Amino acid sequence: MRNTTTDRRGKFPMRRTVVALFVAGSSVAATGVAAAEPASSTGPGTIVSSRSLDAAELIPAAAEGYRLVYRTTGRDGTPEISGGNVYLPKGTPPPGGWRVVSWAHGTSGMAQGCAPNLMGGIADTHDETPQLADYLAQGYAVAATDYIGLGASGHYEYLAGPAEGHAVLDIVRAGRLVDSEISDSYALAGHSIGGHAVLHAAQLSSSYAPELDLRGTAAFAPTSNYEQLISALTGPDLAVSLPAGLQVRVLMVLAGLDHARPELAVTDYLSERGKQVLAIAESGEGCLKSAEEALAGRPFGQLFTKPLSDPTLTAALRDYMAAPTTGYHRPLLILQGGADNVQPIPTTILLQQQLQQGNVNSRLMLYPAANHFTLLPQARHDTAEFLADILPSH
Repeated sequence: MRNTTTDRRGKFPMRRTVVALFVAGSSVAATGVAAAEPASSTGPGTIVSSRSLDAAELIPAAAEGYRLVYRTTGRDGTPEISGGNVYLPKGTPPPGGWRVVSWAHGTSGMAQGCAPNLMGGIADTHDETPQLADYLAQGYAVAATDYIGLGASGHYEYLAGPAEGHAVLDIVRAGRLVDSEISDSYALAGHSIGGHAVLHAAQLSSSYAPELDLRGTAAFAPTSNYEQLISALTGPDLAVSLPAGLQVRVLMVLAGLDHARPELAVTDYLSERGKQVLAIAESGEGCLKSAEEALAGRPFGQLFTKPLSDPTLTAALRDYMAAPTTGYHRPLLILQGGADNVQPIPTTILLQQQLQQGNVNSRLMLYPAANHFTLLPQARHDTAEFLADILPSH
């Protein structure tokens, strides 16, 4: 069962409600990169290296696939590289080539080798493979980025919007170079931080990749309005024990911001314990698991020496990670579970309000019984209808 909302402009006591929800009930539940080869071009989307995936590496419903390392653009406009996989469906391509779904994955860690493409499709504890296989079964090619720093060399900045968006767009370009049967028409889809990534990609698409034909975007429980939460929920006086997964994610955001804005000395806000756990996450040990185990059952406040409420820092967080709410040129479908306590429903309702205030063609679909991960299968039918409407596969 689902509910649909398209325009919610009324007042919503968002900050207080979201903070209460997180305190009361939040829970969260290195191989395969080909060696670099010389390339004749160095622009975004060009290929550094590629190889065909063997049969054991293909996901269900894929006829063939490729492992790529490709060029992209970082948050600040500097050249970077990313890894990713491209899969082709079974059958004969339609006139104009296979239409593409560019998929953006959820949280999986912060070290090279922690990309779902290199870990059997696992992001956090969730297997994203069925989602990708479903797009293939519908007749779409699938391009699945690793983001910068998770599947190839580079420094991963967690939730750095423009960097995520660039990587999501550039793998479509790279896919078209590696296989001539891939169309320039595509849709974007992503879950959690991947939802955040595809919102940035959609907003950037017309200026960053104008030669590609974006038709629309599906964002499942997209990370949004977290910058408010981080400012409100951090500090040494916070004695509440928040889920370990949420604590690790906050540390990952701060590490990304520290890399992006070193002059802010963000890690000075962390206690020795906070720095130790962050070092575990950065090492890639267990990707998320080891850092989460180090935090399980411990109060959140132990990670900090002072609150992150300084206005300069709050503004920097907003600039670093806020989801864009204007500047879209194609339809957005936002999908959200009512029982989601990773990306709770009030933050997504606020996002839809912000999009509507920005005159964006967006639609919010609610699934009352779905949590953060069961949302994906529960929204399957509606997502398939949306894709068939904006981007028929044949």
